[in-house]
Amino acid sequence: MNNEIILYDDDVVSMDKDVSFTGNATSTCGELLESLKDLAFGENTSQRNEVADRDGVSCKVMLTKGGGWQKGRLRLRLDFVPDEPEASQQNPSMILSQPELSLDDLRSQLNPE
Repeated sequence: MNNEIILYDDDVVSMDKDVSFTGNATSTCGELLESLKDLAFGENTSQRNEVADRDGVSCKVMLTKGGGWQKGRLRLRLDFVPDEPEASQQNPSMILSQPELSLDDLRSQLNPE
């Protein structure tokens, strides 16, 4: 169901020059990312509405791994990657290798006498 393609800096994107983030009809993904940084954090706000369109921008993409031009839509999203995985996402062998404390052991650690 998920047919998204992750684009890399050297992949080429072609879109209508009027909605291009770089002002060029054809750009590499690296150039698009630099222009988006300028757009998001710079003074130029004239193109922000086109960028915010949830349906994306019509374009064609040529991947460096080959395959020719592929038509589609370029959508923007933010991904969050936590520094440390949650306990449920850790390797189960890591979780099981930790020694388990009995309730008596825990009580003795909390109330040393």
